[in-house]
Amino acid sequence: MENATLKTPPKITVQIWRPVIDRLNKKIEAACLRRDAYLNRVLEVELPWLDSEVSIANSERAQKFLAEQLDTLDRKIVSLALRPDLVEKLNEICRRKRIGRDTFFNRLFLLLAAQPKLIDRIFFSGDDWRTEVWAECKHDGPFFQNVFYPLEAEIDPFWPLRTSLQLYAERTGGEDWTNPETGEVVKVSRSLAGEPQPITSVYASWQGFTRGVFKDVDLTGLNVYLPDSWVPGTDAAEREKKTLDDMLDF
Repeated sequence: MENATLKTPPKITVQIWRPVIDRLNKKIEAACLRRDAYLNRVLEVELPWLDSEVSIANSERAQKFLAEQLDTLDRKIVSLALRPDLVEKLNEICRRKRIGRDTFFNRLFLLLAAQPKLIDRIFFSGDDWRTEVWAECKHDGPFFQNVFYPLEAEIDPFWPLRTSLQLYAERTGGEDWTNPETGEVVKVSRSLAGEPQPITSVYASWQGFTRGVFKDVDLTGLNVYLPDSWVPGTDAAEREKKTLDDMLDF
């Protein structure tokens, strides 16, 4: 007898911050979508971006610190039916970039579930970024596709946000830097103490994911990448503090 063909992909389990998964499930249900089928299509788009935007791997200290911070959140176990090739690709990226898989899914789900005003609070400081994206890109990409061909719409949920952050990066510049771990040349910015760090992007943006976004909740654990200058007790954090102290020493 021939083996039966699997009708659904095997499931993986992740632990998601409870308010995020509850809101995401409601949002997806209201849109009449099948959550896991939708996530498979989102991951097709987002995994290459995850790999490219986290252009510098977390240090082992940063990876451990982020895992500890994520553990402080009230999370619940969620089963996801995802394509094996996508799971394999995600696991490989997470291994190479020292990213916690649960951290990635918490970040992804928060951004999918978030109200526009929360996106503004996390990534922007009053800039009218939507108007800028409209002016720059109204004839391009998913905007054109989704407006004029709604039955063939692309699933690219962070296209406006990502475009705005890319426009900001183009204005502020960056420098070519050779990653000593991989030999790859990537664009970086510099911390106050001169440490190279990925340019601001959807996954390599950490300033907004801290205490203060939500009352009495620290979102540090939802950072996919964190420079050592933000990890307590590291030499990079000490250099950053000294540089700031020197700047403030009139």
